Amino acid sequence: MGASEKLHQMDADSEKWVIAGIALRAPMKPIFTKSLDKRGAEEELSTTPTSAESRIPRSLPCPPAPKKRKPAASRRHCGGVREFFNPPDLETIFVRRFEGA
Repeated sequence: MGASEKLHQMDADSEKWVIAGIALRAPMKPIFTKSLDKRGAEEELSTTPTSAESRIPRSLPCPPAPKKRKPAASRRHCGGVREFFNPPDLETIFVRRFEGA
């Protein structure tokens, strides 16, 4: 298969090439800039502050690890007998159902 090359005009200076259905632009022209004077470059460029007050402070030592807490006193080991509140009229609230046999 052959590659078809077509030249399309986009702007006055830029060209667009179409090769095998893929659009490619021609490379751009280089841009030339003026070099900075050595005197002007030192005054205009930013620098890193080096004074003592702008330095990062020394790291402090890490605090010790937290200590494990002692277990709370368990109620099972209290040695006493557990007592529950048992009102005398509690049985009257609930209805007893007996199955007829």
